[in-house]
Amino acid sequence: MLKPWLSSALCVVLIGCASTATPPITEPQRAVPVTPPVETPVLPNAQEKTPSQAKAETGSDQMPALPSAILDFKDLPGWQEGDQRAALGAFVRSCVVFAKGWAKNDKEALAWKPACEAARQVDNRAEAARTFFETYFVPQETVRPKGGEGLLTAYYEPELEVRAEPAPGYDEPIFSRPEDLVTVDPKKFAATGFRGRKLMGRVDEGSLVPYYTRGEIKKKGGKALAWGSPADVFFLQVQGSGRLHFKDGRIMRAAFAGHNGHAYTSIGRILIKEGELDPGKASKGGIEKWMAAAGPEKTSALMNRNARYVFFKAKPVLDTSLGPIGTQGAPLTAGASLAVDPGFYPLGTPIWVATRLPQNDRDWKGQETRFLAIAQDTGGAINGPMRGDLFLGSGAKAGRLAGIVKHAAHWWVLVPRTKASEAMGPKT
Repeated sequence: MLKPWLSSALCVVLIGCASTATPPITEPQRAVPVTPPVETPVLPNAQEKTPSQAKAETGSDQMPALPSAILDFKDLPGWQEGDQRAALGAFVRSCVVFAKGWAKNDKEALAWKPACEAARQVDNRAEAARTFFETYFVPQETVRPKGGEGLLTAYYEPELEVRAEPAPGYDEPIFSRPEDLVTVDPKKFAATGFRGRKLMGRVDEGSLVPYYTRGEIKKKGGKALAWGSPADVFFLQVQGSGRLHFKDGRIMRAAFAGHNGHAYTSIGRILIKEGELDPGKASKGGIEKWMAAAGPEKTSALMNRNARYVFFKAKPVLDTSLGPIGTQGAPLTAGASLAVDPGFYPLGTPIWVATRLPQNDRDWKGQETRFLAIAQDTGGAINGPMRGDLFLGSGAKAGRLAGIVKHAAHWWVLVPRTKASEAMGPKT
């Protein structure tokens, strides 16, 4: 059975912030090549990514994982050669979230306090970051009962050229959340016995009914934060957040504000099924090329076949080196923030990952890579103990790389020593 620390009952997501300052650790984490290369089976190429907070495809056939005995750091492949500084910076930003629970004497938040207090004092050297994690955590391997690898995909924050009003080439609205969209959270109805997943809909004559589809929303209209090209706005919705660049130089973040509750349909899979694109070519770039050749009417018709519609809210971009706010409440760090299933791992957990990552947008196979990331986000498609989605940063380059990441992966969880000792005692 799962150890107490990994029990879903203990996987508390703490959302909030504190005044604790974070150190200026912003250097992107570098991939660590492995020599000699080890062949790892590569799963089918990614078709189309779903947003980190609005995903709907299952995308995983994961079976429950069983954690093995607690290990030594020398048992982690590539650990000594790794550069854990970006992950340290991401962890410190998670600590800002954890700190809110300390004043409330929250047991789960307090379990992270020793590591968090020490993390603020670590200098910006690779050796110092590595020593910190070795001092305050113990590694624990996650395995599937019948063997096999997990699955790693990637996502990013798009950057879009937009206009404040509709203009030629910028005629697709980025709608804010409508006032009649209702969200039903089953957690708030626990006392009534209601169980199930979160529902989105609208009230019609006293009854909750499904919200409008994408096509209906487009016809109905709404309040637009900005206007962009159809392809750009569609992929903004796919990713769930993005940076909007206005003609006058302003930069604004379109942050996820909810969706209409309809199931997500991959337009990439539609294009493959109907022979419009070859299998393996339905990446973001491939779909954009199809849209450009097909024209606005066919593009709009294709987009409407995905009934799901994502709404946004305006947020300032306070630090251009960081991404949007993840589910935990901490800003995401390129190459060091991971979306996970919080039913298996508490958000804020460091995870050592062995996988392949592309070095350019034609490197479908990827290079054998090992890195440390912090679990800071979730997604509807991120289900199971060995399923992750790596945040790669903002902009077109990150988007091209994210579009081809769909690789086998294996990882080791770093358990706080306070929790590890409760479970079975760390090796020393």
